[in-house]
Amino acid sequence: MVSFENLKEYSTEFPSEWTFLWSREEADKISSEHKDQIFFLNEEATSFINRYFESSKIRKNSDEPVSKDYFKNIETYKININLAELKKWLFDGKIAFDNFVFIDSDDGRSIMLTWRMVIKYCEGIFFSEDIYIFDTSLNGTLFYYHESELTFQKKFTQLRRTNTIRC
Repeated sequence: MVSFENLKEYSTEFPSEWTFLWSREEADKISSEHKDQIFFLNEEATSFINRYFESSKIRKNSDEPVSKDYFKNIETYKININLAELKKWLFDGKIAFDNFVFIDSDDGRSIMLTWRMVIKYCEGIFFSEDIYIFDTSLNGTLFYYHESELTFQKKFTQLRRTNTIRC
């Protein structure tokens, strides 16, 4: 039975089609250290993640993708061409650097990766489709709207911050 403790057992090989890691050939070239922090989840695990997120009631509808009643603080960031600025915004206390988070996207496949990898591969992650990124605590959720806008919602006043950026 799928649980948060055994999700890695439900991972698949890196997909052969285009992903946030770009082509399969480019994905094969990333370091083992990075590969050990990225898990494409199979159908069963994706279903588990989808049910967990849906039961949270964070997502409202297409007009209001995040429930404003659920979070205390909401911060929006418009993505521009300055990749270093985007990485700094993502790094600045959003989620603990080594926490595993989940990507719930329109393509129907969930991905489990560390927040460090979200920052490292943000250029490919925040590209064309709407996605939610969240951890098991649901204390903070990042929503990417396909028109280059990020919204980070958090329940608490203080965000957690650990480590230094190392991408």
